[in-house]
Amino acid sequence: MLALTPEPLQTAGERAFFGELARWDTGASVRAAVVASIPLVDGPLGRRQSDAVLLVPEGVAVIRIVEVLRQSGVVTATPEGAWSIAAEGGPSQVLQLVGGGSSPLDGLMRAGMDTAMKLRRAGLEPGRIARLTVLVGEVTGLVPADGDLGEGDIVATLDPRSLLLAFARASRHAGVDNPRFWTTADVRAALQALELPGRGPTVEELNGEAFPYSPYVLRRRQLVAPAAMAASPIQLAPSDEAAAEEESEAEAPAAGVPQQLSATSVARAVAASVAAANAAAVAAAAPPRPVPGLTEQRDTVEVEDRPTPSRPAASAGPDASAGSPQTSVLPAASGATASGATAAPRERPPLSPAWGSPPPPARERPPSDGDASGRRRTVLLAAALVALVAIVGVVVWLLPGTGGDDDGGGAGTPATPTVEAGPRPGDVQLVDGTRYTLQATDLTDTCAGHAYGDVETALAVNDCTGLSRALYSASVEGAPVVVSVVRVTMADPATARQLRVLTDTNGSGNVSDLLREGVTFDGGPARLASAEYASAVSGPTVTIVETSWFDPAAAGSAGALAAVATDGLSLPTLPLPES
Repeated sequence: MLALTPEPLQTAGERAFFGELARWDTGASVRAAVVASIPLVDGPLGRRQSDAVLLVPEGVAVIRIVEVLRQSGVVTATPEGAWSIAAEGGPSQVLQLVGGGSSPLDGLMRAGMDTAMKLRRAGLEPGRIARLTVLVGEVTGLVPADGDLGEGDIVATLDPRSLLLAFARASRHAGVDNPRFWTTADVRAALQALELPGRGPTVEELNGEAFPYSPYVLRRRQLVAPAAMAASPIQLAPSDEAAAEEESEAEAPAAGVPQQLSATSVARAVAASVAAANAAAVAAAAPPRPVPGLTEQRDTVEVEDRPTPSRPAASAGPDASAGSPQTSVLPAASGATASGATAAPRERPPLSPAWGSPPPPARERPPSDGDASGRRRTVLLAAALVALVAIVGVVVWLLPGTGGDDDGGGAGTPATPTVEAGPRPGDVQLVDGTRYTLQATDLTDTCAGHAYGDVETALAVNDCTGLSRALYSASVEGAPVVVSVVRVTMADPATARQLRVLTDTNGSGNVSDLLREGVTFDGGPARLASAEYASAVSGPTVTIVETSWFDPAAAGSAGALAAVATDGLSLPTLPLPES
């Protein structure tokens, strides 16, 4: 579970909710998801409609965190009308929510529609959006106990068991009729469309939360619609659904910090996701079904780049319409019919020129003496040619000036000039349609004197084994941008991960970029200002990218600068020497 709180939380309920999520581990060990603090305020009174957005591979949910003050007991939630609360043995009272009202469902419905509109304006197809209410306060129970109000409305308490079950139900609701998982690019685009302030999650972080990697946004209407036609939804039997629900409830922690789910459950969830994706892919690329009435099945190969018109199975024979695509018919794997008798040879239509001419049919006949002698002559001739080539090669190698041992007089073939490995200033790299020009590089085998803050203190204890830095420039949205790429190689992957966690922490310092150490280039800025940040770790190497506009007064959008920071993770630097 990855919790994103880019701005200070405003309410006690928000702090309690995200404080609980912070106790969970990131990644898929507890629950694979992203929860981002993106409040939606509506009306002149500034009433909250929703407080956060839940993103899972199956879809999206909006979250309302409801504070229950001055009341305690069991909350009864209903799809319509006011909610109520009753203390043990006491009368039922109308639930009083902080901010007004007795039911959050109307506001959540408007928040869901607002979220869907923002995503569609950004070109994303959201699918079904679930609505989750989290009750914070002295709530001792919930009716209904599972919190499912139907039609995508779900209620949970701050108890980890209740939250996990609510996230699972929201995922199930959002995943209905959803032909395509949300990918890393989809999630990043959605958070940008929903105006998440500050730095969003990296591709690596989203990969760790089980979002499949894609550099392109796939949740577009023109891409989701064909996937919907090809997808084959997996229907669970009622008994299987009940068993899965019981297992989810059994595996949820009872209290305190949630424990890691069993390896069987994680593997089963991953297998289900992979199976659904494979089912869609196989259905999309499925070969033609066998035509009834044929005694053998033959493969056809499309040779024209045009869609196959839909037609009834009866038209697949020789009398097919002229509008069907030209195909080449390949012979069946077996020459026998289903009954075991040899099938009569069929006349095959001529192949398209793109596939070449068909080979002549093979004719079996007993070998003759002439054939045997012809084969022997062919073998002897091939051996003679090989020997002749070997002799010529030896003679050429022994000629002066062409090889062999050299006496140092320089008569041999000139050696190939050594080319410096790695990129050089002036080289241009094309990433996602943006041209990045390398301006400066630096390579050293120590990080001593090249860091500041807590990062400098940590590297003084565990120094790096190599440091490669580069400065790139580019033009984005008509404004120049500078990109600092820093690659730090540590002694082992464990210390590399620790370094990345430290550099990702606000106020902890960083490894110095080249501008900070006085390296400049013509027309470039003197330092990074209001920089966007991205990082990644691969084995023992940490990549740190910072980007900023040359002139903050003539800057483009923050989203474009964040995309540049992500692109910078793939920009090359001088290779570090192998240890």
